Amino acid sequence: MKIRLVTLAIILTAITSVAHAKRVDPYKGSRIFWDTSSQTTIFPTGNYARLIELQDGRLLAAAESGGIAISFSENKGKTWSAPTKIVSPSSKMFLAVPDLIQLSDGTILVGYNPRPEAPYSEERRFGIRVVRSTDNGATWSEPIFIFDAKHNFDDGCWEPSFLELPSGEIQCYFANENEYTSSNEQCISMCRSFDKGLTWSEPVKISFRANSRDGMPVPVLLKDKSEIVVIIEDNGWPGRGNFAATTVRTTLEDNWTSGYVDAGSSNRNMIFETTPAVGIISAAPYLRVLPSGETIASYQGNENRNVTDLQYFDMFVEVGDEHARNFKARSTPFALGADKHSIWNSVAVIDTGIVVAVGSIGEPNKNNSVQIIKGYPKKCFEAKFGTPVIDGAASGDTWTYKNAQQIFMGNVTKNKTTADFLYDSKYLYFTARVVDRDIYTDKVDNDGIFLSLDLENACDTYPQKGMFQFFLDVNGSVTMKYGENNKWNDTDNTEGIKYSVNIKSIYYEMEVAIPWELLGYETAPVQNQMRVNLEIRNRKDGTVEKEIIPETQSKQSWSWMEFRLIDNATGISPVTTDNNKIKTIIQNKVLNIYGNNDMTTVSLYSFNGMILHQARNCGSVYRIPLPYSGGGILKIQLEDGSVVNKKILFH
Repeated sequence: MKIRLVTLAIILTAITSVAHAKRVDPYKGSRIFWDTSSQTTIFPTGNYARLIELQDGRLLAAAESGGIAISFSENKGKTWSAPTKIVSPSSKMFLAVPDLIQLSDGTILVGYNPRPEAPYSEERRFGIRVVRSTDNGATWSEPIFIFDAKHNFDDGCWEPSFLELPSGEIQCYFANENEYTSSNEQCISMCRSFDKGLTWSEPVKISFRANSRDGMPVPVLLKDKSEIVVIIEDNGWPGRGNFAATTVRTTLEDNWTSGYVDAGSSNRNMIFETTPAVGIISAAPYLRVLPSGETIASYQGNENRNVTDLQYFDMFVEVGDEHARNFKARSTPFALGADKHSIWNSVAVIDTGIVVAVGSIGEPNKNNSVQIIKGYPKKCFEAKFGTPVIDGAASGDTWTYKNAQQIFMGNVTKNKTTADFLYDSKYLYFTARVVDRDIYTDKVDNDGIFLSLDLENACDTYPQKGMFQFFLDVNGSVTMKYGENNKWNDTDNTEGIKYSVNIKSIYYEMEVAIPWELLGYETAPVQNQMRVNLEIRNRKDGTVEKEIIPETQSKQSWSWMEFRLIDNATGISPVTTDNNKIKTIIQNKVLNIYGNNDMTTVSLYSFNGMILHQARNCGSVYRIPLPYSGGGILKIQLEDGSVVNKKILFH
C-alpha cells in the first residue's frame, strides 16, 4: 500500500507540473539598458537637477547649488561646461527645485521655489518664480512672479514643473499647502500663462486627496495629445501609509475645467502594472514620453534597502505604456550600494530616444553631486547578416551595431558588458565584452554568460521544444541544454560550436558560432518569430551574482526579449516603408513586417478582395509565408490606432 501511495504521489506531481506549463502572451514594452561608461558628473555639488535637450542640439541642465545653476553640454552629455549661477538667493532665502522647458518659439523657462529660512517672517514667503531666456541661455531675465504661499514652513508651496500645450498655453504645476493652514494637507495647483511665461493666472486646483499630501507634480502631454498626465507622490492610498508614485489626468480638451481629481476619481491611479508590496516607497517621481509613445517614470525608493529614511534611497526607473499606465521593467540606473543614495532624481529623453537618468548622489546626510547615466530603451534584439571570424575579438569584424554594442548590461554587477549578434546561413553568432578585474576560470561556477534562445516563439512558462540555453564559460567551454517537457535537459552534443575567449587583466571577450543544424534547422529561420535572453554571471570571492534583463525569468521565454533576424543577403526585396510606421521585407517567400508599434491586426488580401491571411495581436514583428503568386494588399492596424495599407508584390 505504501508503494502505491508513493507512485500515486509521483503521478500527481507530474500532472501538476504539466498543468502549470502554458503558453502566455509575450512580454510587451521596452526595457532600458544602462551604459555604465556614460556616467558623468554635471554639478560637483547640487540637488534636484533637471535636464532637457535644446532645439540647437545642446543639453541644458539646472540644479539647486547655492542658488539656481545651469550647465551646457555640446556632445550629448559626455562633457559639461562649468556651472553658471543664473539666480542668486537674497538674504535668508534658499532657492530650490528648478525645472526647465524650452518653448516651441525657442524661449527657455527655468522655474524655481524660493524658500525662506528660519526664523520666519511675513515679508519672506514661500513662492514660485521663473526666469526667461530668449537667446538660447546666454542671458536671463529678472525673476517673474507666479505664486506666493504663506511665510511659514507648514503652509508653503513647492516643486514647480512646466508643460506647453499645442495651443501655446504654458502651465506651471506645483504642490500647495497655502489652502490648508489649519491642517497638514496639500494639493496640486496649476497656473497658466498665455504670453510665453511673462504673466501668470491665479492657481487652479487639479488634484487633492483629503487628509493626505499630493506632492511633487510633473506633467506630460501624451504622444497622441489625448491627455495631460501628471505624476505625483500620493501618501493616501489605503493600507500603505507611505508615498506611492501616482498619476492624475484630464483630457486635453477638458484641460482641468471639470474640476480636480479627488481620492475616488478613476483619473487617479498608482502607476504600476503590479502593485508593490506594502512598505515599498516610490516618492519624488518624474515622468517623460519616449518617441515611441511609451512613457518612463523615475522615483526614489527603498526596495531591497529595508529602510524608510530617504537618505538611504536609490533611484528606480520603470517603463509605462502609451497611456502612462502599467509601468514595469524596473531598473536601477546607478545601482548604488547601501552606503550611498540617489535622491531628488529626474529623467530626460534626448537624441533618438536615449534616456538620461539624473540623480543627486552622495553618502547619507552629506553633500551630493549631480550625476547622469544614459540608458537605451529596447523592445527587441536583432541580428544582421554577416560572417565574423571567431577569434575572441569583435573589433576586426562588422557586427549588427557599431563596435558590437547593441546591448549594454553590467550596471548592477559594476562589470560593464556589451554584446551583439550576427548570423549567416550556417551559424548564429554572439559576442560579448565584460569588464571584470577578478576573472575566475577554475571554479565550479566561473564567470560567463547564459545565452537562451526560443526559436519557435513558444512563449511558455517552462522550457519547451525549440528552446535552448548555453553557458559560455570564460574557461573556454560551452555547455548546452535543450527545453522539453517543462524543464531544461542536459546534452553533451555541442558538435560544431565554435567558441573563443580572450582573457585580459581587466576584461574578457568572447565570440561563439552556434550551428543552425545543432538547433534543428537546415539554414537560418528568418521566417520565425523568436525570443532571446542573456544573464551575466559574475563570481566574486566566495559569492556568485547574476545580472538579468529587467522582468525576465530564465525558464519563461514569454518574458524574454523579442529577437529578429534581418537578412541583407542576395534575394531579399528592397525594404519598403510607410511613413516610418512599418517596413516590409520579402525574402525566401516570407513577408517580414516590422512596426514601430505593436500590430493589433495584420490582414493580407488578394487584389480581388479575398482574405489570404489574417492574425491578431502580432507584436512589433510578424512574418507571413507566401505560398502565393502575384501580389495583394496588406492592411495593418497598429496599437496606436493608425491603419497602414500597402500594395505588396510577391516574388
